[in-house]
Amino acid sequence: LAQGDLSLYVFAPPPQRLGVARAHLVFLIPSKHTQTSSRASVRQALQSLLRSNKMPISLLPFPQVVVALMQIGFPLNQVYQARHNLTNLDYVQWTVYWIITALWTVIENTCLWLVVDWFPFFLELKICFFLWLAHPDYKGAAYLWFAHLQKPHKELDAKHYDKIVGVMESAKLPDAAAAKQEDSKPIGSKEEMDKILKEED
Repeated sequence: LAQGDLSLYVFAPPPQRLGVARAHLVFLIPSKHTQTSSRASVRQALQSLLRSNKMPISLLPFPQVVVALMQIGFPLNQVYQARHNLTNLDYVQWTVYWIITALWTVIENTCLWLVVDWFPFFLELKICFFLWLAHPDYKGAAYLWFAHLQKPHKELDAKHYDKIVGVMESAKLPDAAAAKQEDSKPIGSKEEMDKILKEED
């Protein structure tokens, strides 16, 4: 592929099998007809390659599916199995885990897209990290909370909680919502509930 005064050579192995991504070797070689290289040509060539071949370098079969099962499926299965016997530690573990998962998803899609596509074995490292966070023998999410996050959270909570609650309490409802809230009076006691049920009978 000729780009101005550069020639771009891409070596690609045979087509991927079982979902395993191919690794590409890229060479930018000056043309025989000129001894000078153009930065614009280099930039255009690399941008063209990035747009046309976005795939993670991984040894896993169907790497995106495996990562999704590890990051979402496995934790959901753990929560479902322990749904009737959740302890305070479990609540901490899974609350922190899902917060980390949400933040990771946002950062990965906005800032780390180049790392995901081109850093070798990034998906394997990601699986190891989330396995450590979620596995019941490690409970890495709970460890992160108690060892590193709880103390700064307490400081921030003590400093800003009253301000945030004050702002929320001072916020006014729209007139339509306030009128609807006044019309729907809550049932205050068990006697009132029994009285309503008898009237309906």
